[in-house]
Amino acid sequence: MKRRDFLKVAATLPTFSILPITSEAARTNTSPDRIVVFVKLAGGNDGLNMVVPYQDPQYYKLRPTVAVPRHLALPLEQNMALNPYMKALMPLWKAGEIAWLQGIGYQNTDLSHFRSLDIWETASSVNEYKTEGWLNDVLPRFKPGLHGIVLDEEAGPFCGKDCNAIAMQSPEVFLSQVSLVDDIRPNTYNPALKHITQVQHQLYAAGNQLRTKMSRPQGLNVPFSTSVFGRRLESVAKMIVNGIDAAAYKVELDGFDTHVNQVDVQSNLLQHLAVGLASFANAMKRAGKWDNVIVVTYSEFGRRVQENHGRGTDHGSGSTHIVMGGRVRGGLYGDNPRLTELDHNMNLPSHMDFRKLYGTITQNWWRQNNPWAGLGVLPIIS
Repeated sequence: MKRRDFLKVAATLPTFSILPITSEAARTNTSPDRIVVFVKLAGGNDGLNMVVPYQDPQYYKLRPTVAVPRHLALPLEQNMALNPYMKALMPLWKAGEIAWLQGIGYQNTDLSHFRSLDIWETASSVNEYKTEGWLNDVLPRFKPGLHGIVLDEEAGPFCGKDCNAIAMQSPEVFLSQVSLVDDIRPNTYNPALKHITQVQHQLYAAGNQLRTKMSRPQGLNVPFSTSVFGRRLESVAKMIVNGIDAAAYKVELDGFDTHVNQVDVQSNLLQHLAVGLASFANAMKRAGKWDNVIVVTYSEFGRRVQENHGRGTDHGSGSTHIVMGGRVRGGLYGDNPRLTELDHNMNLPSHMDFRKLYGTITQNWWRQNNPWAGLGVLPIIS
């Protein structure tokens, strides 16, 4: 391949950093036994309408048009209920495989989409600015080789020179593009060529692993939605089942910035989320992988408690997120929302620091030193 042709291909293959994949890793069909799938709910998901305080009259007083009707809510426990558009997750809840984390976030929430997302993805404090994602410090200690695969264009928590991750639209598209890349010995003498040749070598190595393991892929035998989100989750499931050597994946579901017409917009998104996650769980169970995977949602912030004049909600603080998997201890974690005890901005306070969740994953799932040990850990992983 000519250098100019390689640069054209490389431009279509977002590569954050990849170490060479060994031939042994390419041959074996064993994926890591402790995988995390991160699901970014972009825009700021309203957790109050996901896990609903359906017995609290204050909820209906503050949300006269956007509240989930009491008679439609699906009871969970502790006077909380699930949004009916997420009914696909009820079998997993009844099996004790979903933990709902209530009031998760951070103090003095920054209500800028970009800044708050940076805080979530770098695990920084409000007054601290980092350029590397929190996984850059964790995954290199967990395993060598390929650390993560991102099925969208934003590296997010994988950013950093030590986190070896690739971005792709799908395994099929990646393979069609990377097939144009020939292997090359990295040039260690010429600084101008060192990076280019290293990227070409790394792309070839990643493509070689996917080509070897996905050439005759094991089927999932589970239907997935034809939506972009459904297809991306299906791609993640295929890569896990067929032994791709990655410890973490990231997918995104966008559209949660519901300033207007929230009921229709969020209901549609929550249904896509629930159906996609249910299909993914069923695929993992059929393949005997459900005990090896946890799924974690995150979003830049929640929504304000009181609805606005556009029948939507504005940027707020504490929200609710999902952790699910075969080794997850299901239940409601964190305090139920106290709607008569809002902060000075009329928002729910964040009483569960999101870094406590990251520390739990780091310590109890990946068995690594916990940088946030002072926050404690959540009892959500068996």
